[in-house]
Amino acid sequence: MMRKLLFRNSPTDLVRCKSITLYGDEISPPVRFVQMTADLLGIQYKFKKINPLQKVPALKVGDTVITDSHAIAMFLCENSDGQTLYPDDPIIRPIVQQMMFFNSSTLFNIDSTIYSNFFAGSESIDANLVKDWTLALDYLEYQLRKHEWLAYDKMSLCDLCCGATVSTLQLLIPPTEKHKKVNRWIKRLEEIPCHSINKIGLDRLQFFIDQIKDVAH
Repeated sequence: MMRKLLFRNSPTDLVRCKSITLYGDEISPPVRFVQMTADLLGIQYKFKKINPLQKVPALKVGDTVITDSHAIAMFLCENSDGQTLYPDDPIIRPIVQQMMFFNSSTLFNIDSTIYSNFFAGSESIDANLVKDWTLALDYLEYQLRKHEWLAYDKMSLCDLCCGATVSTLQLLIPPTEKHKKVNRWIKRLEEIPCHSINKIGLDRLQFFIDQIKDVAH
């Protein structure tokens, strides 16, 4: 059964709408982020695959279309009863937002650039991009210095989105012992039930990575 959505301050057609469709491809970290969010909220949706080179994910609710994974995830949380992924706390919510913005502006940009180069035929990774990635992980390590999760003591949206991105790039840039807190954080994420969604996308991506490497050799 589809979880009841409140759609606060929304048009009547959205209140009555029972059709939710997510467009995307599991290879994309932002798509997996939205899928895991919906899974944890108990929200059912139709999933339609779309070329990952196009703008994904996209969520269609009735006649309304929302793009950008962060906006979609916040929309789902703000219209769901009893959720804790996007807390109302005036101190915690800004931290969740801060880390989501960090994922959008930094983590995913590095991930996207490296994978674009890789699938364009550049098997070697630019040293400057590796340095940027290391610095980004340094920041996550700092953020995790006092707590098990990126926004204090409970898992939230920012853990899901950053975790989807980090786990994706780790297929090309394996984790090092330098980032011990980040590695433990990833292990905690792997223990949550919705990680199986993330793993489906990672396994599919690994298949294409292996194909590229086989051709190169």
